[in-house]
Amino acid sequence: MAANIIATRIADFLKKYPPFTSLSKEELYHISSEAVVCHFESGDYVFRQGEAGSGNLFVVKEGVIHLERQEEDALVLVDICDEGDLFGVRAMLSGKPYVFHARSAEESLVYALPVALFKPLIESHSQIAMFFAAGLAGGQAGLLDTHTTKRFPYQDSGSLLNWNRPLEKTHGELVWMAPDKTIKEVATVMTDKKIGSMVLCYANGELAGIVTDTDFREKVSTGKASIDAPVSDIMSTDVVTMPLGQPLSNYLLKMLRHKIRHICITTDGKPIGMLSERDLMAAHQNHPVTLVYAMEEASTLKKLTDLRNQADDLIRFYLEQQVSISLTASLATHINDALIRRVIDIALQEVQKKSGAPPVEFTWISLGSEGRSEQLIRTDQDNAIIYDDVNGSTEDKEKVKQYFLQLGGKVNDMLAEAGFEYCPADMMAGNPQWCQPLSEWKQYFSGWIRQPQEKALMLSTIFFDYRRVYGSESLLVQLKDHLKKEIRDESIFLNFLAKNALKNPPPLSFFKNLVVERSGEHRHEFDIKARAMMPLVDIARVLSLDIGQLDEMNTVARYHLLAREEPKRKELYHAAADSYEYLMRIRALNGFTHHDSGRFISIENLGKLDRQILRNTFEPIYQLQQMLELRYQLSYFN
Repeated sequence: MAANIIATRIADFLKKYPPFTSLSKEELYHISSEAVVCHFESGDYVFRQGEAGSGNLFVVKEGVIHLERQEEDALVLVDICDEGDLFGVRAMLSGKPYVFHARSAEESLVYALPVALFKPLIESHSQIAMFFAAGLAGGQAGLLDTHTTKRFPYQDSGSLLNWNRPLEKTHGELVWMAPDKTIKEVATVMTDKKIGSMVLCYANGELAGIVTDTDFREKVSTGKASIDAPVSDIMSTDVVTMPLGQPLSNYLLKMLRHKIRHICITTDGKPIGMLSERDLMAAHQNHPVTLVYAMEEASTLKKLTDLRNQADDLIRFYLEQQVSISLTASLATHINDALIRRVIDIALQEVQKKSGAPPVEFTWISLGSEGRSEQLIRTDQDNAIIYDDVNGSTEDKEKVKQYFLQLGGKVNDMLAEAGFEYCPADMMAGNPQWCQPLSEWKQYFSGWIRQPQEKALMLSTIFFDYRRVYGSESLLVQLKDHLKKEIRDESIFLNFLAKNALKNPPPLSFFKNLVVERSGEHRHEFDIKARAMMPLVDIARVLSLDIGQLDEMNTVARYHLLAREEPKRKELYHAAADSYEYLMRIRALNGFTHHDSGRFISIENLGKLDRQILRNTFEPIYQLQQMLELRYQLSYFN
């Protein structure tokens, strides 16, 4: 009877903590009935480094257990386990000796659970397997191969919007014709078959090109090509192809990135069918492309704002359903870009009524998180205008500047009405400082690089993450080439930028508590942006600029590129990418919950599992900071 009471008490304790929360009452009791209660005085060892595994998994009931690693003559504190924490996992999973000391830092009670009973539960419970795969037990981070397990949970097969579901077949059989057929013949078949695109193949089945409704509108109806000419005259040879069987999200991402509406599906390199945006829309209701189409046709700011509010609901749903962050962020970026472009069109129409067409080419760029395609929730604006240099008098130059300032101000006001708040630091296109000709922007970039003082470094971290949303691509290419040359000529700038990247203190205290704000409005809250996200963003930027990579601004994509450039550090870079994706998700969900930017998180409202996952995301930050310290010899830069 006493044993039954003890087992019940152990089960009642365990069910409060992950991963035991996933077990049934019967499973918990079965494990608890075989558990051993162990008492340790301060300084006692539960096990020592190098000892053979005891056949138990340990859970702290009361007290504190330090996990320590012996390194030559030094004893390194690896982790601190308190109430509800598990340890001894490595030996359980690997069957190898313990790699740490486990020492009681104060009088402690520990439950020893038999591995023989617990190990089968890992195989039968996916949530428990995910717990260990994510490295959520004491001293376990980095235990499993990141290529065979996912560090954070992804959507399961039962999700309402299962973007991980593979494309099993195309809609109907492939309709194709030869490239030497006439435009009229191809158009007739497309009309009869009621299809919006036609794949063109050679006699051996190899792909030659593609023609779409857009080609007929832009090249035939305008008189540029005769209907009796071969269709090869108007076809596109740069056909985007993908193999059958990829997750639906991959096809959608490809469409968004290439700004296309059709993908040719292949098997063994031969075309077998077409996939269109309409097909994807049919696969899922509430498809974001529907919102984008509606935004592109919206005639009023109110309609745009209503549509963007709908998008918030969709983005939040994606986050809650564990749709991948890369897809969710791409969709949010695509929606925001569609809104910004439509706002610029509306503002241009108003400006043109008074001042005529734009006097020279210009580019609207997004900066900061939006420039990196990472803005999941609407925050304040960061944008600028680059326009072509004016050859003329001072008066002519001033007229051009006033034209674009007027446009920038109108767009900023309209975006604010649509829920994108004004930038508190006024880093917006309506500010004369950030509405400049290309030559002035080149001088800005050169000045920041050649005189890397505190303000220059701060501006670099904002303006070097830029992305064209509207207007001339050529202007941005010229600015990018200038930036690349300046960094190559003034490489010492990267040392200062690296030093600046380490300005934020570590996210954890020595005792692995989350470092929270000590005063002010957000006292006792965790600043996830400054403490965790910005260090990862800043480090990725420095390393990318160092290798001359200026085409990709997204932080996760930067780390994946770095992993390919430095194979020896690929595990660290992939871990940094995973951490950043998790931080993006938790911040966005916090923002949606509290109707703010999500930057400050109440630690008290986080469950133990969430706190542990959050702590584990910080390990790559420490390693990257140490790497920067050595690589750029930052001890010499004060």
